[in-house]
Amino acid sequence: MPHRNFVVMGKTPSPGRLLEHPVDEPRFDVDLIRRRVSGELLYGADIPSGLAKRFVGTDGVIPAVFAAFNRRREASNFFTTGEDIAFRLMPLLMLTGWKGRVFSMVHASQDGNSLKMAKLLGRRLVGGYFTVSTMQRDILLRETGLDADQVEFLYSNVDTAFYDPALVPPSDAPDYVFACGQENRDYATLAQAAGGGSWPVRIQASGFFVAEDDPNAVLPENVEISRTRLSFPDLRARYAGARFVVVPLRDVPYAAGVTGMLEAMAMGKAVIVTDTAGMKDYTGLDSLIRVPPGDAQALAAAIRRLWDDPEACRRMGAANRDWVVANARVELYADRIASRILNQ
Repeated sequence: MPHRNFVVMGKTPSPGRLLEHPVDEPRFDVDLIRRRVSGELLYGADIPSGLAKRFVGTDGVIPAVFAAFNRRREASNFFTTGEDIAFRLMPLLMLTGWKGRVFSMVHASQDGNSLKMAKLLGRRLVGGYFTVSTMQRDILLRETGLDADQVEFLYSNVDTAFYDPALVPPSDAPDYVFACGQENRDYATLAQAAGGGSWPVRIQASGFFVAEDDPNAVLPENVEISRTRLSFPDLRARYAGARFVVVPLRDVPYAAGVTGMLEAMAMGKAVIVTDTAGMKDYTGLDSLIRVPPGDAQALAAAIRRLWDDPEACRRMGAANRDWVVANARVELYADRIASRILNQ
């Protein structure tokens, strides 16, 4: 009889994040889930160069699908970290008459292909889908005919034991505005807003180039962009040294930007965030400053307000830390998912 739980992800994890107590790295949500369900982690192997990359891709999704499929006879449950894996794995499992259940995070259910696949796959193998956006949950329920108890919203997560301001020597005078991340960030609007003031702005974004938005644009002198990857301790130090954090976003219907925002909040920082449709579950907090998408004037006014009010930064940052500890700790996230898998 199958009895094993498998946790399936596309990217190859760093070895350090698979330690029970990682050194100088945040705990890995996927590995915490694996430990709680006494399961095994499966992931896509590194893809060789050449033709294999053209047909398989480089993100490890297809190898992860087949790694899971090859272990199906041992499995009672699969948990996948995204619909890109789940919606490829489930048809293969159906063809074999597999009797277990698939649980999966679903990040962007508004995508037409994802919705088509969710409808075609139906509900027979669905142990539960999880979303970190109620908008995404509602789209799935409305468009696919799934039962209400098959799609569950939960807050996204951050390791508050790693992203803890107490671990970084305090700065007497935080001297810059910080922004980081890549997915659907609106750094062009941030750069435009920064051009109206003298505040130093540091952007950590390896995928951002001004030419993507305006080939004739010139960055303001007070804006610094780094396109290199940071270690986790270095990223934590960047948060710690900032007076506050800006999360500028394009208006998309899923929770793009949530990881960076929760990291900043865990570090006790005040946050200015674009009030996008997909982030409504997070941006309603009184301890945040919200600005409309693409509004450089509103963003500049919010930056000026916080830059001139260190006490507001301290107060909002403390409230943000408290909220994350109460609602978005990685342990809570892992426990919710593991409990659903174990009690199905």
